[in-house]
Amino acid sequence: MILPLRSTLPALVLAASTLEGCALTDPIESKGEVDLLVRRGEYARAVEVASDEVARRPSDPAARENWRLASVAFLLEQGRTLSFERKDTEALTKFEAACEIGPDVSQAIDWREAQLDKLANQWVLTAIDWHAKDELSRASECYEKALEYRPDDARAKNGLGRVLVQLNHRRGMGEKYYLSGLEALSDYWLDQASHHFSATGKYDTDNARADRRRAQADTLRADERVLQASEFEAAGQYAAARNEYRLATLFDSAHPAGLEGLARMRLETQAAELLAESDRRIARRQFDLAIKALEQGEALTVCQREAFVAERERLHVARLQVDYEAARAMEVDHRFEAAISAYGAILEVAPQGFFLDAIARRDTLSDLVAKALAAYERAQLEPDPTAKRRLLEQVLLVYPEFRDAQSQLDSLRALPSGDEPTADEPTADEPRDPRGS
Repeated sequence: MILPLRSTLPALVLAASTLEGCALTDPIESKGEVDLLVRRGEYARAVEVASDEVARRPSDPAARENWRLASVAFLLEQGRTLSFERKDTEALTKFEAACEIGPDVSQAIDWREAQLDKLANQWVLTAIDWHAKDELSRASECYEKALEYRPDDARAKNGLGRVLVQLNHRRGMGEKYYLSGLEALSDYWLDQASHHFSATGKYDTDNARADRRRAQADTLRADERVLQASEFEAAGQYAAARNEYRLATLFDSAHPAGLEGLARMRLETQAAELLAESDRRIARRQFDLAIKALEQGEALTVCQREAFVAERERLHVARLQVDYEAARAMEVDHRFEAAISAYGAILEVAPQGFFLDAIARRDTLSDLVAKALAAYERAQLEPDPTAKRRLLEQVLLVYPEFRDAQSQLDSLRALPSGDEPTADEPTADEPRDPRGS
């Protein structure tokens, strides 16, 4: 039985030499079959044999040590293979697993550190490439990724700082921010002070005063960025504020206002993006997706609640506009009763009880329907074909598609000529003399 290796261990790998005898330089005396299998490179088999040995003699320290070293060798071999195949994150997982099992094995630590360097370097090179192509957002993401692997990587920190300054500059936040940015970037006294204090520390490692002054300068630099960020935040420019807070945390990683502001602006930036998405969805009349974006954004924001309330009102009006256009289409299509019902539904949910001219249109159509109904009912009771025809013509004049008025009129028009109006009676196409002559 193979003892289970921990599956939750972290990950990475570099590439290089091969492991000779469990790939350990520490002096290890022969362990019989397990040692032989390791030397042959049969690491999986070595772990299996060592596990069986532990199962037979669980209290034997030598058996457990055999299993531990075989497992480390097995994991390192897997990590190297993945690294050679450029599956670097998976390789790191194997190396970190090996370090957890064998924290005293120098090769495991060396491979893990080399793999961390490899990944950080890859992301820095990718960031530099995007930076050269003027793709600042992508460059920023890559620099951030490099710092995840090596938080102290000077190239990543300096590159990220330059990218964020450029991003802020390009946002076009007005002459005031441009001039204040130029002043900070051109004078850069605090940056120079930090640089000189760092240089002093290289030549005088016991100069605690220089270290304190450098920390003081970095805190002042962070304070400047936090102040600028707070102005952006107050103006509702959350993306720009996020960049400034991020710069503050680069200068002073423990700056409380910088860390709090960065966390806050990350949420507000996401909320602002969702608000913009809702606006686009409303323009495309994708109302369900707009509601979803609004709900997600409202759950994130603290500073933009009024904007989300206004956006919900805009969404409501946009939906009413769609319903209004549908009612107008019914009206044009001579479906007056359906249009009346649609206008009524709009008015029930409309702000302040009205929307555009929905009330006037509903009332006008109701009046036309009432007139058409009155004339139609009179026509049904009229025995004289000529009078009935005139009444039906009146119905169709105000309501062209009222019930079966048209078919009844067509039937009357199809009657024999003897049943047509006399010459003394005006036809439907002739105007009646208002003086009664």
